[in-house]
Amino acid sequence: MTTHELARSADYIVQHEYEQARVTAVDGRHASLGEFYGDPAVALIDFNEQWCAVAGEGLVLCRLEQPFGRCEEYFRQPGEVRWITALRQTGAFALEWRDEDEVWHSLDFDFETIVTETSRRPAKP
Repeated sequence: MTTHELARSADYIVQHEYEQARVTAVDGRHASLGEFYGDPAVALIDFNEQWCAVAGEGLVLCRLEQPFGRCEEYFRQPGEVRWITALRQTGAFALEWRDEDEVWHSLDFDFETIVTETSRRPAKP
């Protein structure tokens, strides 16, 4: 199988083989980020290497610090699926994601009380 890299930092790599995504640490630890219908489209690794995100059919957020590999899925339930095409980090535990409608959506989260959409604004030209 061919492995495709989606994101890289000093200590982590997010990759996928077809529809299966994973994160691997330089020390050899790895965690599954789940299966995606269609290949995952985008990923990012937090500036402080505390978490990563991978998206396409929905969004998966995964802890990179202890406990390593704890992941949460969003926008993947029937009737709630979003097809995410872009990600960008906006804060320590915040990101923006864009879907097919080209609108950026804000997401603030932590790993205890994850995910609330805080705004919806047009994409910047």
